[in-house]
Amino acid sequence: MQDMAVRRQPLRGSRGTIEFCPPSPAADLLEEVLASSIIVPEEYETLPAGIREGLRQHSDVLGLLRDLIKHRLLTEYQADCLESGKAANLIIGNYRVLDRLGAGAMGVVFKAEHLDLRRQVALKVLSPSLAKDPRVIQRFSTEMRAIAQLQHTHIVAAMDAGKWQHHDPDSPTIRYFVMEYVPGQDLEEHVLKNGPLSPAETCDLGHQIASALAEAHKHNLVHRDIKPSNVRLTPEGQAKLLDFGLARHLRSRMTEPGTLLGTMDYMAPEQASDAGSVDIRADIYGLGGTLFWCLAGRTPFLAEGSLTEEVMRRLTQPPPSVRNLRPEIPVELDAVLARMMALKPDDRYATPKGVMQALMPFLKPQLRDHLYFPSEPVVADSPKPAGRSPQRSNRMHHLLLVDDDAQIRDFSMTVLQSDDIQCDHAENGLRALEAIKKKRYDIVLLDIDMPRMTGPDVCRRLRENPPCPHMKIIMVSGRASSDEMASMLLAGADDYLTKPLSAPRLQARVHAALRLKDAQDHSDVLNQHLLSANHELEKNLNARDSDLVHARNAMVLALADLVGHRSADNGAHVVRMQRYCRCLAEEAARSASFAGQVDAHFIEMLECCAPLHDIGKAGLPDHILLKPGKLDADERLLMQTHTTIGADTLQKVARQHGFARAFLQMAVEIVRHHHERYDGRGYPDGLAGEDIPLAARIVAMADVYDALRSRRAYKPALSHATTVRMMVEDFNGHFDPSLIQGFERCASEFERIFREVVD
Repeated sequence: MQDMAVRRQPLRGSRGTIEFCPPSPAADLLEEVLASSIIVPEEYETLPAGIREGLRQHSDVLGLLRDLIKHRLLTEYQADCLESGKAANLIIGNYRVLDRLGAGAMGVVFKAEHLDLRRQVALKVLSPSLAKDPRVIQRFSTEMRAIAQLQHTHIVAAMDAGKWQHHDPDSPTIRYFVMEYVPGQDLEEHVLKNGPLSPAETCDLGHQIASALAEAHKHNLVHRDIKPSNVRLTPEGQAKLLDFGLARHLRSRMTEPGTLLGTMDYMAPEQASDAGSVDIRADIYGLGGTLFWCLAGRTPFLAEGSLTEEVMRRLTQPPPSVRNLRPEIPVELDAVLARMMALKPDDRYATPKGVMQALMPFLKPQLRDHLYFPSEPVVADSPKPAGRSPQRSNRMHHLLLVDDDAQIRDFSMTVLQSDDIQCDHAENGLRALEAIKKKRYDIVLLDIDMPRMTGPDVCRRLRENPPCPHMKIIMVSGRASSDEMASMLLAGADDYLTKPLSAPRLQARVHAALRLKDAQDHSDVLNQHLLSANHELEKNLNARDSDLVHARNAMVLALADLVGHRSADNGAHVVRMQRYCRCLAEEAARSASFAGQVDAHFIEMLECCAPLHDIGKAGLPDHILLKPGKLDADERLLMQTHTTIGADTLQKVARQHGFARAFLQMAVEIVRHHHERYDGRGYPDGLAGEDIPLAARIVAMADVYDALRSRRAYKPALSHATTVRMMVEDFNGHFDPSLIQGFERCASEFERIFREVVD
């Protein structure tokens, strides 16, 4: 090892003792790579003590390097550098170099890792041999600044830049540029390995790259080197445009007239003539050549003769037809490529957005195959309606796209607009809320990061005050992590998508959400029909049956009063509970959140069943039920069984008397579940959210209000204002948020009931 002197230095052992390494090159090397963070000390310390001891005992460098690779402390590239005495090349600024990714005209690109953040990056280093050339330095700086101002999901992101000099004063200053690390392979490698792509795959990638060029065009930048090897393809199929080393600002003439810059295979004719005068249409030409490569698996023009002859031919050579190589390619797609690669810039698409629109129709055939339920069995010779998928609703759905990026809105509308989906759009959260006030939407596609009002804020507003039943919200982001996006589900979202949006995934998620909403709407309609039918049946009861209903209600009150005599409650509590529940249920009936769930019959049944909520207390022993002070933990568990005791008793009655099944079922739900909490921390079943029957959620609020207002041996009576504040603010997660809103609106009526019906 040329740059590592043999030293005898103390190292801390696995138990904190100080040991002295033998004076060997391997021991010195291990000490050096740990001290310089070429090996992360924390990773080394996680190894078992025996392995660490074995590494320290190595007598030869090669054996040590092999074991460090084996235990994933070093990469093959790092080991090669260490073996050849180039350890200094593995630390550049705040980054440790992991691997060599590739090289270009200006320098080398490494895979690296930030020493503190432990985030992997792509580190581009300017070749020291070129570092004294002002033009090269300017071009290197241009790339850094170009990428730094472009923030787009299909452009590799800039993260850092700087200069670095090793401790040796004679060593050259290293200029470096840090970019987002994109796993996968470039388009050139992908096609060479897997063969030509399908038209739909090619157009999907072309659309992504065109959107990246649209972002560059917005900043007056021309890439000037669009080619397959400058497009990185992730394992998920996301395209990332990189290498802006030849980029030119339209207001700058850094390139001298007549200079040849770029890759000849994909270079526009005007760029071959004068690279300093080109505009975005030269990039569109390069993109056309790149799409030709994807479809044909070869460059558009085959090299013949010298470079000078090649340049002269390119100035007059018309674009080739990809159909000569693949006749199955649609004629219309061949025409799109021909226009992108037209000899004259004026004959090409004027902007990347025009290319995006031209490519969009060729995504559609694949989308139908990808989305329309291919896994479902198809009955032979069964007729299918043209242009529609199985189980698709016949009604028109309305969708609102909310995103501050106009390109995302345009893309989503193009993909989703159809015979049964009508799309509107809004550029921010405030505009979205205004649109939702004016129109009923089935689904909202909501970006997270927006100015003025964020997506999560809009989602919260919509869930707090639902504009219509079962509205679906899909959150979208290109920056949030998977865990952050998943947390949106807890905040009220129904689904989430990560940018960049893939057309198949976008359509699949939206149609899945719409199918669920249709099913829920249909269920509400059926439920309403059942309630109406049941109500009509009850209206047609004869006088004898009416007498039975009145007798039932009277027996319920008498039974509840008997149970009350065994506890601190009395008849006044039972009557108040009935009136509280009616009041809150009538308020809920006016809310869109409970549309189709609460009608007059539901309220009448609830009012009758509410007094039975604590009927199970009749089965508790006196020392529990009549204890004057607070219950201990074991006693509290026994007290909680009153919910299951009462519910089981009523369930037995329900099985024997089918004519009263609806009434008894609601009674069972109230008795068993009126101590459940909306956040799932209640008892006896730990139900959460809307899994708790609505009748039980209403009774729970009424019961807590009356308990707080009433004096007990172990607590004073609270005022109305204090009780309302506690239930709204302090009982976090206890009650249904939509019922809490209704309770706030009718709280004064609760106060009137409490004062009128006194003990």
